[in-house]
Amino acid sequence: MGKNRYVGSWSESNFVEIDWSFSKENLVDLLKSVVNKTNQYTHQQICNWCDKHYMKYLNEDKLGDEKLYGILEDISAQWDLYLANTFSLKELQHLDFSKIKLPIEWFEGWLKELT
Repeated sequence: MGKNRYVGSWSESNFVEIDWSFSKENLVDLLKSVVNKTNQYTHQQICNWCDKHYMKYLNEDKLGDEKLYGILEDISAQWDLYLANTFSLKELQHLDFSKIKLPIEWFEGWLKELT
């Protein structure tokens, strides 16, 4: 995600992007992997994947499943808000974002909305 678009004065630590195409099935698989504790990706990577695909949706003609893209938007926004509301600016400027975990209940809720 790079520079936070809500707070603006901190940048996330580097990470390897998830190289999966966008589909509802891939999103469900990512969310299930967190809920089932089998995830090979960090929450940072998953949230970035959601943000990337949501931004693509915004820049297109907005064709597609609005509910699905609403969930992508929520995941992306909740990541940024969680960071901003949980850590001080000084902490954020030196934080290893790959270690941050959002509440599992959020992933369960997003998964429930999709299935």
